[in-house]
Amino acid sequence: MQTRFRETEGAYLTVYLSLVFAIVLSLLLALIQGAAAGAARAQSDLVADLAMDSVFAEYNREVLNQYELFFIDTSYGTGFGGVGRLESRLKAYMEQNMDPDKSLNMAGATTLLKLSNPYLEIEEVSYASDENGAVWKAQAIAYMKAAYGGDLISAVKDHLDIVEGNALNIKDVAAETIQQKEALEEALAAHEIIEYNDESEEGFSYQGLSDTVDSLLGDGMLYLVLPRGASVSGAVVDKSEYLSERMRSGRVNRGCGLREGTAPPNGLTDELIYGEYLMKMCGNYAEVKEGGCLAYQIEYILYGNNSDAANLRASIMSLFSVRSAANLIYLYSDSAKKKQVQTVATVICTLLTVPELADVLAFVIMGVWALAEGVVDVRTLLDGGRVPLLKHSKDWNLELSGIFGDLFSGDGKAEDGLLYRDYLRIFLALMNRKDKVLRSLDIVEMDIRQTAGNEQFRIDRCVDYMQAGFGFSDAWGHEFVFHRRMCYE
Repeated sequence: MQTRFRETEGAYLTVYLSLVFAIVLSLLLALIQGAAAGAARAQSDLVADLAMDSVFAEYNREVLNQYELFFIDTSYGTGFGGVGRLESRLKAYMEQNMDPDKSLNMAGATTLLKLSNPYLEIEEVSYASDENGAVWKAQAIAYMKAAYGGDLISAVKDHLDIVEGNALNIKDVAAETIQQKEALEEALAAHEIIEYNDESEEGFSYQGLSDTVDSLLGDGMLYLVLPRGASVSGAVVDKSEYLSERMRSGRVNRGCGLREGTAPPNGLTDELIYGEYLMKMCGNYAEVKEGGCLAYQIEYILYGNNSDAANLRASIMSLFSVRSAANLIYLYSDSAKKKQVQTVATVICTLLTVPELADVLAFVIMGVWALAEGVVDVRTLLDGGRVPLLKHSKDWNLELSGIFGDLFSGDGKAEDGLLYRDYLRIFLALMNRKDKVLRSLDIVEMDIRQTAGNEQFRIDRCVDYMQAGFGFSDAWGHEFVFHRRMCYE
């Protein structure tokens, strides 16, 4: 009986251990499989993250060097670019990261996880040109705020308030003066006065005044205001090759626009900061950027003509208009100068036997004086000098007699005030915002195409944000599907 009991006891123990072992083995296998699945999921995450990091590390170096911004050129130096090229690049990095030993060509080498990637899709990208260049503009503004901080634009705001508050950007002194001059000459014709050569003892005559108007407003304005010995760039571009013209014809890549959470850069502060960015990165007549396709880049952004000469001429006319309006404001505030004008107008009209027209002629003389002073102002600015927005007596250059004689012999004498580039800042703040961004991206394309390997560069192939969908599977048939977003901050 004793022996039988021990045999039965041993059988129970064997069954018990078998059951426990089966449970423990199942648990171990479950843990191993779970660990394998976790490892596969972790590797999937790492593969996706490393691939995204690698793609974003391939930003265009010339864009960074010249413009301090990060963008992936999806053409990678070729003539073709877009989501397809970017996806191929991403997939190549993923394949490398899924099996790092593959490149070593080791016979029989394998990985236990056997991770594969059956699904990859780039779902969203933001191109620099999206939303009329808002993507580029937002990154540029963020750069300026991070790099410089503080209030970059207080002075520009003050200048802008003066210009707008006094309607300097609206008032057309030249047009008003011509209109009054024509009305005066019609009145003279009505009195059968057609000869204007009679001259006073001081050298004042209506013919001299009329000749001055022709000189001021004729076709020779560009060379009239250029400093002595100065030359003008002869650079010309084909605008159809650049973004603003491609945008008009719809020949651009389009992405998702500004990524979620990015506010559109539309406020006045953003505009002024972007203007400061352009002044920092682009050249102008007074500060030419070496190696650019156009020498006067800010002037191109402002006026959009295809040649440096045409853009400089447009800039000069804008300066001339603003300065003439400001000068006329000063003249009307100076009682002594107003009295001089009235006296001269009376003398000339007396010579013409129409003293009743003296008030009309006085208005014309005031306009011509303001315009003539404007010519001196513009020449001073182009020569590197300063001209205040609103003048005081110490800043005035021309005597009244000068507009009837040697009009252009004098130079500006203001010791303080704004430089040429400061006026450009004001014009940038006042211009159409869409044109400003698109033309600035034309300049980016012009500049980058001058560098080796970027001859076919296009800003609408450049990406700063991407969202991709990933699908992985491992050796046990587990599937891992997730999304990743990445952008330059």
